[in-house]
Amino acid sequence: MADAIIIGAGYAGMSAAALLASAGRKVIVLEASDAIGGRARSYTDEAGYVREYGAHSHRLSNKGIANDVFRRLGDAIDFLPEAKDAKLIFRGRLWERPAGPAGFLKTSMLSVGARLALLVLLIRIKKADPGKWYDKTLHDFYNASFQNPEVEAFLPFLGMTIMCPSPDKASAGEVIEFLQRVFKAGVGVGEPRGGSAQLFSKLKKHIDPNGEIHLQEKAEEIMTENASVTGVKTDKAMYRAKTVIFAARLPLLPDLIDNRQLPKATLDYAKNIENSSALTIDFITDRPVTNIRAGILGVDIPIWARFQSNADDSFTPPGKYLSTWGIMLPWHFDGDQMTVAETEKRLKATISAIFPDFMPRVVKERKVVVPVMNGNVLTPAQSKPHRPDIECPTIKGLYLIGDTVRGDGCSGDISFSSAMKAADKILGA
Repeated sequence: MADAIIIGAGYAGMSAAALLASAGRKVIVLEASDAIGGRARSYTDEAGYVREYGAHSHRLSNKGIANDVFRRLGDAIDFLPEAKDAKLIFRGRLWERPAGPAGFLKTSMLSVGARLALLVLLIRIKKADPGKWYDKTLHDFYNASFQNPEVEAFLPFLGMTIMCPSPDKASAGEVIEFLQRVFKAGVGVGEPRGGSAQLFSKLKKHIDPNGEIHLQEKAEEIMTENASVTGVKTDKAMYRAKTVIFAARLPLLPDLIDNRQLPKATLDYAKNIENSSALTIDFITDRPVTNIRAGILGVDIPIWARFQSNADDSFTPPGKYLSTWGIMLPWHFDGDQMTVAETEKRLKATISAIFPDFMPRVVKERKVVVPVMNGNVLTPAQSKPHRPDIECPTIKGLYLIGDTVRGDGCSGDISFSSAMKAADKILGA
């Protein structure tokens, strides 16, 4: 009999398993696919290219939530040295990314008046109480004090920090909370050496002594008795345990359990959750197209880019160069291929505008449509106070983790945070 069964082997599931296993608990991780990693999985192909399902950076590097998991394990993420050449795309041009709030006073992206107004806005964000703004949008926060068209055009950049570039959708409280963490940490994103494979390799190392990872085994039912968890039934076996950690996307939970046992609020949230979608393209060139080592983020267009082989030559065979570009697909993307084609055209047009020699140098590309990029868009309705709690209040022994529940941060950080919170509750910390 296991101490805990974990459904899902992404960031959340593997982190929770590692934390529990390192504390001496016997864990079983169930993963329906043929590899660990979830939406952050990666592999090295036969030609020697590291392929990731999207490019995953980690906010605040060694001071971020992801590294907190490894610190608890007595380990650390091996981050590449921080690059200082991050760029922004704004009004069809490439600009140096200002360093910190004061850096915006020096940028030529905005007029002097707009720079001052933006600095004041950032100062107010630094001093604001996030709790008062979770239910308001970023636009609401801006409109409470400002009327400056240039600054308003810059708001999508602030929303993009939590991967919700629409100021009229992004929760102001989530933006405020994240930016306050940025101001305090004083560091930007961190790029793990070798990509996400490094994280999963280390997490697996911490799981192995007291745990098992079962690939290609799909959970079919979370078993309960008298409102308490008793185990999990899969397509291959039945496992008994008094603790089950559901580490997959919340919308999948109702298929595994009698819905009458779940809180109505959790069930409604799972059924109505809004996620984001993206198109990512890996571009291979036979010579560098730029010497940028850090990333690029769009201000008025939801684009991001990484030039992996500029900073880490382990991503490609000798003589080849890799960059990954992503662009958000329209909200409520339904799989329409015409939408994908139009979005791809927009992405490539933007690349050509800022790097005219880029596309002619491409020798190979891999396009990936990501139907679920962030499992939970940080709107007011889906901000932290409104997301389901990690410990299910109606079923003893059931825990919910991942980027769709009440963890801290945004995107992958919610997964790492919720894993730590669940482990603390289970271990009685």
